[in-house]
Amino acid sequence: MSWTLLRGTLHQRRTSMFWFCFSLALYSWMMVWFWEKMGADYGQMLENYPQEFLTLFGGNEVSFASMGGFFQIEYLGLMWMIIIGAAVVLFACKAFSGEIGAGTMELLLAQPISRARVALTRVVAFIGYAVLLNAFTFVPIQIFGPTYDVKLSAEVFWTVFLLGLLFTMGIGGLAMLLSSMFRDSGKPAAIASGMLLLFWIADMVANVSEAAEFFDPVNLVTYWQPGKIINGGSADAASWWVYGLLTVVTLAGCVVVFSRRDVA
Repeated sequence: MSWTLLRGTLHQRRTSMFWFCFSLALYSWMMVWFWEKMGADYGQMLENYPQEFLTLFGGNEVSFASMGGFFQIEYLGLMWMIIIGAAVVLFACKAFSGEIGAGTMELLLAQPISRARVALTRVVAFIGYAVLLNAFTFVPIQIFGPTYDVKLSAEVFWTVFLLGLLFTMGIGGLAMLLSSMFRDSGKPAAIASGMLLLFWIADMVANVSEAAEFFDPVNLVTYWQPGKIINGGSADAASWWVYGLLTVVTLAGCVVVFSRRDVA
């Protein structure tokens, strides 16, 4: 790994990193404030919705009238995934394919640094970025939450934080692997974003129909159930294995692929 390249990578990405992290912190603060303002009436509001509609969004997994259900349907189960997905896909596409397409990767590799060190440095930068994204998501909830009657135990906080980190690195690792394969950033961005959208749609369909349940074992969205954890439940053991293996395989894969490919 190259410390000089690592600092340069983080410096180049500093603007997008700042705004994504700042937006997540602000969104988290807004949601704990929102829970205090309408948490008591949230269950009554949901009674006006058809049961089929609630089931479609995972109402059979966690009660939306609970605090965990509120955070899952209003934040962590949809908008958070969109923000996280946009952040990691943008970072991944610029890490390899974006620079190859712009011609700057050839200039970088003209320096006395191996392709493996370049790829490993970009992976380390991505992991650090993933940690920041999740820290700016869950730390504000933990800090500001007690003021707004949102109290997470240390066990719940660390469980949802670590699982969220693995989810982030799994999605980002997939995007990093795709980025190492293509010459322009458009294709890996479209494929990674399309797969995440497909996962989300398949998860919704599986809640109301058996037609998409065959997809559950490999559906990354299905394993992401923060509402259950916030309500005091435990994360599915399979989620740790799926996200962990996906992270290791894809991040190691992008280093191997980039080390062997032609960037000219």
